[in-house]
Amino acid sequence: MNTSDIAVSGPQQPLASLAERGWSRHSSEGTDAGTIVRELGRLGDRLGSRVQGRAGALEEVVQPRAADDAHPRSLSRRYGLGALPFHTELSHRTRPCRYLLLGCIDPGSPAAATMLLDWRTLGFSREELDLLEDTPILVRSGRRSFYSTILSPGGAFLRYDPGCLEAFDERGRQALRVVVDRIAGAPAQAHHWRQGDILIIDNWRVLHGRTPSDRGSGRRLARILIDG
Repeated sequence: MNTSDIAVSGPQQPLASLAERGWSRHSSEGTDAGTIVRELGRLGDRLGSRVQGRAGALEEVVQPRAADDAHPRSLSRRYGLGALPFHTELSHRTRPCRYLLLGCIDPGSPAAATMLLDWRTLGFSREELDLLEDTPILVRSGRRSFYSTILSPGGAFLRYDPGCLEAFDERGRQALRVVVDRIAGAPAQAHHWRQGDILIIDNWRVLHGRTPSDRGSGRRLARILIDG
């Protein structure tokens, strides 16, 4: 997979590039955790309503975790400190959040990059889009598991997370293979974190992942989820 670094959005228009490229990057006015979280909240409130994350939290601090220390149904449980694959945030819910906001409290050492990939650039054919939109798959979410499709009706968003999607027939396996193959050959963009950086991601359009991390690296990101 080819990668390229992403540039900083203009400080006066931190949200202007969302419609154009599906993400926006800028810097917080301060680098302490409280200032970064407040800035995330200010930006998020301009975009929509906050969505509860794990354990009902509206504001979270996330960090790389080894498999034996991760939530049982998280990607970290499967991949640990290795690279986290591209995915859509909250794919295990009937409606994934519209926006994902991340703020860097500590980039960690060594620092792990966040990877970004616009699924609309993956070159799906019309037949493949029909396959993704029409083929049911199982979305594992404990007692709240449900059936859905990878591509939502009308193509509003791509639901993809190798940690919770499961095919139950050959057509479903074919649909998942199409996505995996397209991602494997796609050019991705890398964001290398600096303290105070803020990244706003259109979760319906841009998949995200993470490069490998080390145990105890100290990497900490504030996270807010928004439904627009």
